[in-house]
Amino acid sequence: MVALAACRSTAPLQIRRMPDPTRPPIAGPALTPAQLEAAREAVAAAEGGEVSKGEESLRLLPAGHPVRALAGLELRFLRGEDVLAEAKALATANPGYGSAWGLVVLAARREGDERAALAAARTASGLQPNAGWGRVATELESAVVDRLVAQGNALLRSGDAAGALSRAREALQTGPGAVDGRFLAVRALLALRDTRGAAELVPGLPDTAEGLELKGNVAQALGQWDLALEFYTRLPGDSPHRCELIAGARRRLRLSDAPPYLTHALAARPLRRAGLAAIIAWEVPALAADAARAVPVFEDVVQLQERRDIVTVARAGVIPGDAIARRFGPKRVVGARELAATLDRLATVLRRPAPRWCGAAARGCLQLPETVDGEAAAALVRRVAGEGGDPCAQR
Repeated sequence: MVALAACRSTAPLQIRRMPDPTRPPIAGPALTPAQLEAAREAVAAAEGGEVSKGEESLRLLPAGHPVRALAGLELRFLRGEDVLAEAKALATANPGYGSAWGLVVLAARREGDERAALAAARTASGLQPNAGWGRVATELESAVVDRLVAQGNALLRSGDAAGALSRAREALQTGPGAVDGRFLAVRALLALRDTRGAAELVPGLPDTAEGLELKGNVAQALGQWDLALEFYTRLPGDSPHRCELIAGARRRLRLSDAPPYLTHALAARPLRRAGLAAIIAWEVPALAADAARAVPVFEDVVQLQERRDIVTVARAGVIPGDAIARRFGPKRVVGARELAATLDRLATVLRRPAPRWCGAAARGCLQLPETVDGEAAAALVRRVAGEGGDPCAQR
């Protein structure tokens, strides 16, 4: 009697680490309470290091029963065996058996197969909402997405935009709400020049600093400079590229209304004197106020669209012509030496510091191009003329 009382007072073994093979919903024919208890005791004993004792308890269950099969796999898992393939097969054969999918989660995680673990955790969570599999699925989803995004960013940095896009799509398929995956996808699509594809993903981007800059990049790629400027001006004041992005968008927005001859001049290689005059007049609109000299008469510019700009820069003393021969030489190619002399005069007219050319200075100097093209000339004109004031301020 004493021994019997002691036996009854012993607390039943509890499963702490493995999925309970008797937790509903289970598969197979109904088992007796004693058989269910035997399955639980088998796994609990194995968790405590008594695998042999667990195997003895399993003999009380009918051979071939899914509960016995699952408990047996769990015992082998606790021994350190790879049971992933068999666990998958058992869960697939009994798709409504929640704990079987739980073992797939554990086995897949131990084998490093995060995707298989995630799929199993989502299934287990649906079958056993209160067993904690939802939290596991969330953790796994985050881990899979983070890994894919990290791989994609590395590929993008190496120049493999297609590979980066593939990783981004996998990340979004894994976690449709993954913001980092969406960021990566948009950047990859922009690198691939698929602006339409990038634009389709923009509505899902948040209005964070990264999101606003990326939205502006997409608008910029679409040529929507007014919208790009709107996004860039909404960037936080401490965003590292805010001023640069705002200034560039403003310039391109203004350029969208520029006359065709200016667009041609900016794209010219090599640049000619008429194009240089157009660029300076456009980049420094205030120059017209300093054009105080007599109106020159150049017979070779009368039919040119750039004639007004040529007159402006000549009256300001920035690009002189031959007043005696009444020639400006609009088609003459601009060399590096002439460009430097022109920019020296421009600085003087604007009362700006004289430019320091890299031939005479090593630090803070301006490098002249070997062949003067429109974009290089425009960039140097902006450097010499200066922005003046806060380049981020609304103007």
